[in-house]
This record gives sequence, C-alpha cells and structure tokens, in this order.
Amino acid sequence: MIQLKLSKIVCTIGPSSSDESTLKEMINAGMDVARLNFSHGTHQSHEEVFKKIRNIDSQIAIAFDISGPKIRLGKLEEKYLLEKDQQVILTTDDVVGTKDLLPVNYPSLIKEIEQGSYVYINDGFVKLKVIQKENNNLVCQVIDGGYISSRKGVNVPDANLSMRVPTEKDIVDIKKACELGADYLFISFVRSSNDLAKVRKIINKCSDKTIGLVSKIEHKDAIENINEIIAASDGIMVARGDLGVEVGAAKVPVLQKKIIRLAVNMAKPVIVATQMLESMTKEPLPTRAEASDVAHAVFDGADALMLSGETATGRHPVTVVRTMTEIIQETENNLSFYTSFVSESNLPKGGEIGQAAVKLGQKLAVDALVAITQTGYSARMISRNRVPLPIYAVTPDESTMRKTNLLWAVKSLYHPHNGDFNQIISSTIKKLHSEKNLQLNSDVIVVAGSVVGLPGRINTIQVLNVKETIGS
Repeated sequence: MIQLKLSKIVCTIGPSSSDESTLKEMINAGMDVARLNFSHGTHQSHEEVFKKIRNIDSQIAIAFDISGPKIRLGKLEEKYLLEKDQQVILTTDDVVGTKDLLPVNYPSLIKEIEQGSYVYINDGFVKLKVIQKENNNLVCQVIDGGYISSRKGVNVPDANLSMRVPTEKDIVDIKKACELGADYLFISFVRSSNDLAKVRKIINKCSDKTIGLVSKIEHKDAIENINEIIAASDGIMVARGDLGVEVGAAKVPVLQKKIIRLAVNMAKPVIVATQMLESMTKEPLPTRAEASDVAHAVFDGADALMLSGETATGRHPVTVVRTMTEIIQETENNLSFYTSFVSESNLPKGGEIGQAAVKLGQKLAVDALVAITQTGYSARMISRNRVPLPIYAVTPDESTMRKTNLLWAVKSLYHPHNGDFNQIISSTIKKLHSEKNLQLNSDVIVVAGSVVGLPGRINTIQVLNVKETIGS
C-alpha cells in the first residue's frame, strides 16, 4: 500500500479560497503548490495571499501565472448569453461592453485578423465568424452561442498574431513576483525557447534567486517547438483549454500523452491542467468522466494536476482538493497497471546514476530513496523513473525545498548541510527518522554528490539501514 500521494496538486487561489482558514484546509487536504494568477486580481491582493500562505506553511511552493499575450474581453456590464446567428461587434475601443458590443484588449486585432476568420471566446464554447472589418471594429456573426462575461479569453487560431511573451504587463508582473520571492512562474503562450530567454533576462535583473519557469503549452507553435521549449524550461504545463482551441479538442488527449512522455524523459516536471474537476465548481461531487480524466493523467505519469476555477471561484474549494487527492491515491494504489515509458538512451551522467539507484532500490526492496540535493537535480533524476517509492529530497536551500514539492513522489525537507560528506549522510538519516519518515528497520538508497557545496553533480549511491546508520 502506497502511503504518500505521488502525483501532486496545484491549486489556483481566488475569491473562494484566499482566506486563511480555507487555505489551511486546502493544504491539509493535499495542496502542494499554490497558483496566483496575474490575469485576475491586483498586486496588493496577490501579495496579501502570498504572505498568508508563507505564514501558514513555508514549505508550500507558490507560483505566479503571468498573463502572456492572451487576448481577453474587457469589462462587460453583466454576463450575457450570445445566441446563434446574432450579430455582435468586437471593438478595440476602451468601452464597457454590452451584449452587442464586446471590447477586446488587443489593439492590433483588427489589423491582424482576416475577414472570414473565426474567433473563439471562453475556451471555445462561443464561436464567432468575422464578416466585416471597419475602423476599430470587427462585425461578427455568432456561429455557436453561449455565455460570456468580463475578462473571458479570446482565441483567434487562424491569425498570425505579432504579440509575444513577455508583454508590458508581464514585465511589471514578473518584477512583482521577483520582489515577493516566487518559486515558479507559469509562462503563458510560450511559442519558442526565445520567449523563455527574455523572461530569464528580466528575472536576472530583478532577483538574485532562481525562479523556476514552467512553460504553458497552449499554442500550435509550441507543439512544433516542443523539444526546445522543454529543454529550456524548468517545467511544462499541458494547458488543455487554449490548446484545444488552437489545435482542436480531438488532438488534445494524444498530445497530452506525448508531452508528458517527453517531459518525463527530460526530467522536467509536467502539469496537466484545465477542467479536471470542472463540475465541482458548482457541485459537491465530480462526474465519472472527470474522475477517469484525473486517473488517466496519473497513469500517464504527470507530476501534478491543476485545479483552476474549481478552487479559485468554486463553491467547494476544500472538497475538490480532497476529492482529487482521493482519486489520485486510489489510482496510485493500482500502479501495477502503469507501464514505464522512460527512455534509457542518451541519459546525462546524473540520469544514469538516478536510474541505477532506482533499479538497485527495486532489486533490494528498499523502503525509500533519499536525494541529498542543493538544486533539486538529483531528486529530478530519481523522480523521472516513476517508480512508486517515496523519494525524500533533503536540501539546505529553502527555495529548492519548495520547488521540489512539484516533483512526482518527492517529499521535501529542509536540512542544513553541516560537516563533511559522511556527517551529512548520517545527520540526514537521523532527521528523516526523527520526523517519522523512516522507521529504525528501514533500508534506503541515498543518492548524493561527494563534493560538498558543488551543485548539480551526483556521483554516489549508498545502501543504508537506518538503525545501523544512526548507531554509527
């Protein structure tokens, strides 16, 4: 029986979940990473939530999601139902929208979209066709009707838009995330590795800390450049909402599996997102299809699953986290159905050592794997093998402690490295035992670098018994 939750949960924090009591309950229910979305709220409101989370539990990783070159509706007077064959006007003018006049936040839209193109709103639930261009307006016909409201996303997959990451708003938001000490930035609408290089340049100017960059795969260009994007990223998100609009919903399930496989092989954490338990935004129980969706993402090997509106604006933020935890754990109790797809070719040195440690651990039937790490590298090299054993990442760096919480099967602990190599090994085992992570009769595999203070290098594997190590 697997005791730990191996796949992690990322929760979007919003009006339904930003109070201290709810945050505490969500953490207890299984939240591993908190996501704050710069597309909504203000810097002040995000800072308040950020400080609350840090005060409640300093081990929870906090990610800021930057808006990227995302087209959105502006402010509308109210929520509207657009009906089939109705005519509406999309305008780049700064106005408050009505049912017939919808403002968008991208001034170049009129110039860059062609007559006859399709416009999708709210993850593609509403579909418009451009029938005429005039001044700052697009006259459109509603092809598929549905509800719209302020700040809903707008997609135009037929257009070759000029806007790229980072936007002016992104730059301001990135600097705020650096100021607060974010663990991760989720980068929206990445189209190539150049987009990430621009973001890293901004971070390097405003922070001396390492912030992990998670690329959201939601644009057709990202699919074409997927290998270079994964290589340049610290993590990947399969953002199924916009991706489905860009490439078509029928392609998303296969793309999800392919992207997860690529990311796992490159030892980069991968998140599956969008509508995982969408019905629980309103209902106290998920649909059977949603439960299956969560389970299959676990079987696919995803490091983490993300909740969006379910926890940000939904009626049952704590219940939905608890429900996802239950589905994950039930699935993980049946990982005998899981078939490893990790490639054994072209591994870096650290990857070979991580794989060797896992194979040795399986052969010797150890109780856990321990990575003594400064940057999280050794924990990633072990985690990528997707063997259902607890992996303890023990680190002297608090940022690494939080970031490694995103990794599959990894539980992170903060522990300063004092003394020589053997003393560090011994004190690490003592800490794990004192915090009841390991029993006295436990056998473990320890992976570490023998040169203390040299990050990103692993060159030793040790098989240890807890009682013998503590006694020595």
